[in-house]
Amino acid sequence: MSKKRGKVDNSNAKRSSKKPLQSIEVIIRKKILGEAPEEHHFVVADGRKLKNIIEFADALETMSEEVFRHHVNEAKNDFSNWVKDVFHDHSLAEDIARAKNRLETQIVVLRRLIKELM
Repeated sequence: MSKKRGKVDNSNAKRSSKKPLQSIEVIIRKKILGEAPEEHHFVVADGRKLKNIIEFADALETMSEEVFRHHVNEAKNDFSNWVKDVFHDHSLAEDIARAKNRLETQIVVLRRLIKELM
């Protein structure tokens, strides 16, 4: 008797030794709604730490004009830079930079959050 040469089909043996595939749920959040890494939290001049845009909008509600002007003046806009550099949202950063005062800044941020949540 002659034997046939070739590969032996062990595919059934291999399949039975493998564990069943597991499913993994992946949740992707929009960066603008996410939380900044701890090293990129915004430290406000009054000592508060802001982790995300929602906390930023909330902080603007009670922030004094003095604290706001510490971060936003003719020379700089720390809030705009933070949004651009940490959350990579250039559009929102530009809108924040164009805002003339604390109230306008808060309105810009809240409008954006509403748009993202809709």
